[in-house]
Amino acid sequence: MRIAQPYERTVRRALRTVPHYRERYAATGTLPPLTRDEARLRRHLLMPLDAALLPRRDPGRPPREHVAELREALRIAGHPVRGVDVYEVTRALRDPVRAYGTTWRVLLDATAETDGPPGRPAPPGGPALVVGDPGWADGTRPDGVVTVARFGLAAAARARPAPGSVWFEPWLGYLGAVAADCGELHVDTGRVHARPLDGGTVLTLLRRRRPTFVHARPEGGGAFRPERCPRHGGPVLRTSGRPR
Repeated sequence: MRIAQPYERTVRRALRTVPHYRERYAATGTLPPLTRDEARLRRHLLMPLDAALLPRRDPGRPPREHVAELREALRIAGHPVRGVDVYEVTRALRDPVRAYGTTWRVLLDATAETDGPPGRPAPPGGPALVVGDPGWADGTRPDGVVTVARFGLAAAARARPAPGSVWFEPWLGYLGAVAADCGELHVDTGRVHARPLDGGTVLTLLRRRRPTFVHARPEGGGAFRPERCPRHGGPVLRTSGRPR
C-alpha cells in the first residue's frame, strides 16, 4: 500500500478538521489559492476544530517554532549559526531563546512602537548574524557581524535576491533561502510544499496547524514556478521567464 506523502496528509487533515477548507471543498470540490487578505479575515476558520481558541486566549506561535524555521532557512542559505548569536530585526520584543547551540535575539526596527524617539537598530558586537530587510544595516558594521537579507516573493519577482539571503513572508514565516553555492531559491522541504495552481505557485505548510495553511499564495507567487535545482536536485522556485 502506498504511504501518503506529507503534502497529501496535510491536505486530508485540513479537509477533515479545518472549517475553511471543509467549506471550500464542499462548495467547489477544490481547494483554491488562499490569499493573505482572506487568511486575515478568516483566521478563526483556519484553526482545526480540536485546537480552536478564542482570539483573546490565543497564545500565538511558540518562539521555538519560529526559531526552528529561521535556523533552517539560514542553513539552506549557507550560514553556520552554532557559536554565534543570531539577531532578527522585528517590530516586537521577544525574550532570547537558547537553542541549537546559539542564542536567538531580536533588534527592534525603526518602525517599532517604543517610548523613546524612533531610530535605527544598533548592530551588536560580533560574532553575530543579523537577519533583516534590505537596507536596514546601511553603513559600517562592527567586526564579526554578518548581515543576512530577507526577502518576499514580490520583491524577488522584481529583482533577483542575492545568494545567502533568506525567504520570509510575514504571514507565513521563513520558507527557504537562496543557497550561496548555486544561487537558486530553495524551498524548506521539511516544512513547505510548493506546487503550481491557477497560474501561480501556492504553498502548503506541512507542520503548521494553528492556523493551517493549504495552497497559500504569497504576493508575487504568480511570477514563479516550482522546478528542480540543477545542482542539488531539490525543489526550487524560478521566475517564469528565467531560462533553465
